[in-house]
Amino acid sequence: MKKPLLYLFTAVLLSPMALSQNAVTKIKVGLGYLPDVQFAPFYLAETSGAYKKAGFEVEFQHGFTNELYPLLAAGKLDYVVADAEDVVLLRSENAKAAPFKYIMALYQNVPNALFSKAEKNIKTIKDLKGKTIGIPGKYGNSWTSLQATLKAAKLKESDVKILEIGFTQLEAVVANRVDVAMGFINNEPVKAAAQNIKLNVILAAKYNRAPGVGVITTDANLEKPELVKAFLAASQAAMVTTINTPKIAFEASKKYVQNLGDEGMKVLEASIGLYQSPFTQAEGIGFSNPNGWQSAIDLLKSVGRLPKPAGRSTFYTNIYLKNVQAK
Repeated sequence: MKKPLLYLFTAVLLSPMALSQNAVTKIKVGLGYLPDVQFAPFYLAETSGAYKKAGFEVEFQHGFTNELYPLLAAGKLDYVVADAEDVVLLRSENAKAAPFKYIMALYQNVPNALFSKAEKNIKTIKDLKGKTIGIPGKYGNSWTSLQATLKAAKLKESDVKILEIGFTQLEAVVANRVDVAMGFINNEPVKAAAQNIKLNVILAAKYNRAPGVGVITTDANLEKPELVKAFLAASQAAMVTTINTPKIAFEASKKYVQNLGDEGMKVLEASIGLYQSPFTQAEGIGFSNPNGWQSAIDLLKSVGRLPKPAGRSTFYTNIYLKNVQAK
């Protein structure tokens, strides 16, 4: 537990790319949404010099994913860290316009969670009937997770009242504007606990079994496999260090995220809980489960959002990853 630098650099230093490449390759990485401690492994790989040792000069670009994906498709970004289901939907709609592939998992499961004030007594998905549910909008993983949850509860949309409230979920729940909201296990519940607000939380991953956030690139970038492998090796190693020594990753994040305090550390700890699964224990940190991809395809088809599903291998691959484990 006292050797974070060893964990961080082993995969990179043993890479033929790191040993032989003299030229620096400039790459741009899009990170969905705002600067946030949830991206700590990528911040750590950059600030520690791991990307540099692998032969890269990395620039991060934060933004909403609907802004980042066109840049990825146009070659103005090399990687985007975003939701797995985006690859399924976008590539299925137009593979030429969105030739995307998911190549490393940050989260093994979707982080979505329904949360409500404890006094509302909403403890199971059956309790959602007749309730007002807040959601950022009818798009993205939050919407898919709500659809999956209602489906599992055998509820129709007409059995509840759905309000699109943007990213104000905690405020809406606290102010009783909604009975329950779809948020993220590593966000609103953490912030509520810091304010001594008691919540009931229902994890959506039980009903939406898709892989979570991960690294996405294009078919064109995959034509340079050694570059991809070197970038992912450094990123995997940084994930391992983040798991083993969160404080190191937390400190690295301060360069990019303002005003990080105790609450930010709690967010990071909750995020780290999503990095590992029985599948990663067998295959390695960063690998995504084929069964999760099939579940994502089946779910999106069942709710009418994927009219012509392709095989799961169309959307992801694990072949550029190494089997590395946290200690």
